[in-house]
Amino acid sequence: MNKLTADIMKDWNINPKTDAEKNAEVLRIGQTLYQAILVKSLDILSEKEEEKLDALLNKDTTTVEDVLKFLKSKIPTFDLLVKEERENLLATFV
Repeated sequence: MNKLTADIMKDWNINPKTDAEKNAEVLRIGQTLYQAILVKSLDILSEKEEEKLDALLNKDTTTVEDVLKFLKSKIPTFDLLVKEERENLLATFV
């Protein structure tokens, strides 16, 4: 289990009875968080960086990890951005 998955399970108090339940909950929350991070990142990236991000997103082989790695390389405060978006998302569900 990666750190983000563990953090999501802890933050949202996910205690599934089965792996399928865990995967469904973590995936749903993870997708929402990923979208929030992308939207927030667009406010920070330059136009040229946005074009590179678009090109990356348009590749069939691009993974979520690829996108997050790219954003982290372009946004010095990326870890803080992720933390803030996790907290914002958590606040909307609590």
